Amino acid sequence: MNIIGINSSGFHESSVCLVQDGRVVFACAEERISRVKQDKRFPNLALQAAFDFARLNAGEVDHVAFSFPHPWRACRHDLKLMLTGQRCVSAKNMENYLRNFAHPRVRFHHINHHLCHALSSYCMSGFDEAAVLVVDGRGAHEATTLWHAAGGELKLLETYDYPNSIGVFYAGITEMLGFEPLSDEWKVMGLAAYGRPTFDLSPLIRLNSEGYWVDGRRFFGRNDLDRRALERILGQRRNGDALNGRHQDLARSAQDACEQAMVALLRRVTKLTGSRRLCLAGGVALNCKANGELLRSGLIDQIYVQPAAGDDGTSIGAALGVYLELGLPLPRNPSGHTYLGPEFSNEEIERVLQVYKLPYRRVDNAAKAGAGLLARNRIVGWFQGRMEFGPRALGNRSILAHPGFRENTDRVNEAVKFRENWRPFAPSVLFEKAGRYFDDFYDSPYMILSFWANKARAAEIPAVVHVDGSGRVQSVKREGNPRYYELIQEFERLADTPVVMNTSFNLKGEPIVCSPKDAVQTFYTSGLDDLLIGDFSISKQPVQDR
Repeated sequence: MNIIGINSSGFHESSVCLVQDGRVVFACAEERISRVKQDKRFPNLALQAAFDFARLNAGEVDHVAFSFPHPWRACRHDLKLMLTGQRCVSAKNMENYLRNFAHPRVRFHHINHHLCHALSSYCMSGFDEAAVLVVDGRGAHEATTLWHAAGGELKLLETYDYPNSIGVFYAGITEMLGFEPLSDEWKVMGLAAYGRPTFDLSPLIRLNSEGYWVDGRRFFGRNDLDRRALERILGQRRNGDALNGRHQDLARSAQDACEQAMVALLRRVTKLTGSRRLCLAGGVALNCKANGELLRSGLIDQIYVQPAAGDDGTSIGAALGVYLELGLPLPRNPSGHTYLGPEFSNEEIERVLQVYKLPYRRVDNAAKAGAGLLARNRIVGWFQGRMEFGPRALGNRSILAHPGFRENTDRVNEAVKFRENWRPFAPSVLFEKAGRYFDDFYDSPYMILSFWANKARAAEIPAVVHVDGSGRVQSVKREGNPRYYELIQEFERLADTPVVMNTSFNLKGEPIVCSPKDAVQTFYTSGLDDLLIGDFSISKQPVQDR
């Protein structure tokens, strides 16, 4: 049975997933192919990529599922908010919501958004029984849901309705700091490490031991640009001026509130379920610092965070949700990796290099060649195998550097990524050696958990330890990514460190590269020294020891 799952809510992160006979075989965000960051349009290009990968045509698809309920359900909730004074009423708002009323077609399914999130985590976790938390901005009416999963069934336990939303709260803080909401929340998390929790945010979010309350009304003014209610509490919104200590303190205060709210929810869901395993999804689940606090809380022994925890990952849950709609057993086939996107052969890569008339050479062993360049302190674009699904580059579409030189954070931020110099980079570390460098280590193959660096070892890898002593770790196993594992292993032989600095292969404001053409263009418009693409190597200048 061929099932296409689609996330196309009109908000952000459109994506497509293909499930064949219960297994996720392909998944891709539209932005990677369209080259429009967080593309929210219908994912035509990703859909075609799925067909091309599986050599299918539309007539061979048995079911199509969308990761939102039928639009009228979301409209009904929003209309209730407007009519009860919880959201501003305007002709434009009414027109936009009423326009969405329609009727579903045969063979098409509309799956509850939060159920899609829950399925995307539980079905890929490998757990038979677990507590499940979904925490995001909103679904149809939900903002947070608590579930219990066991034996292939999910039971909804509790719901927090939008706009009582941690996602709304964090996005509002993101905007007040002058960043792009629903996009730049990473920046708030990174900036928080420089600040102190000095802001009283209780008018916006209140916490207790097993839950939270967000006053969502304060985040929506009379129009989309009206932030007077927030400014009365937080001060004037940053608008292009330089970041200062006040902004750092606001970021830290918001991050602490987010972490405390997440731990409170964990305390509640583990009390309700009695489970010491957690599955986590929703956009807030991309907050790796909060995820690390969940693991350190002592309330759970095991955690699985869906690598594509944002709305892009709901295409997986939508496809799997069809089985529930049909009354069939729920497939649970964890892949153990996120390499679900397009792949390009050496022949396809070489044709691109020849078209651009580039001076390339073929290498016998790309992993060893890459490790040798890193040991010479070169900045390397690394393009291999199938593209990752989700926001993290996990060793197939990555920019790599030596972690032993602190100045490499500035080199990559300024000359390659063209982004703020205070933003941290992640360590990719051999799984077997990770416990030496991170005191509270737990297997983290998806770079979605944060750990405290071992103080005695932190000086060996300063480029991947943040100012607060934390690291957003990717642990690498041979079976998960053999070529990347071999590169790090060879780098350890040359540099005596089983860690490399890893960041996504893209420039500021652009999606991660997908194709060889994307990789070549990014290579030549950035300060990268070398590109290893398939079995080919390109260098901008002769390789010399630094």
